[in-house]
Amino acid sequence: MRTLLKGAVIALSLAGASIGAANAATGFGFAIGPDGAHVAIQEGTYYDRDHHRHYYRYPSDWRRFHHPMGWYRTHDNWWRDHDWYR
Repeated sequence: MRTLLKGAVIALSLAGASIGAANAATGFGFAIGPDGAHVAIQEGTYYDRDHHRHYYRYPSDWRRFHHPMGWYRTHDNWWRDHDWYR
């Protein structure tokens, strides 16, 4: 009985750890906008003139919002702005 109980505790702890890792891996998939809407985002990279790598986030359907890709590089918190979707 003790072996069965230990096996159940280990199985539950492993299941919980794998669920936590899956949530952590998908944590950057959405941004919450000013009205509470979830916006699907992607991450991009670029190099500045000093060859430093920078990361930025942009919506998955960025063409729909009438901003060029470079706009998201210069507006770090674009999803908090009230008119980013114009």
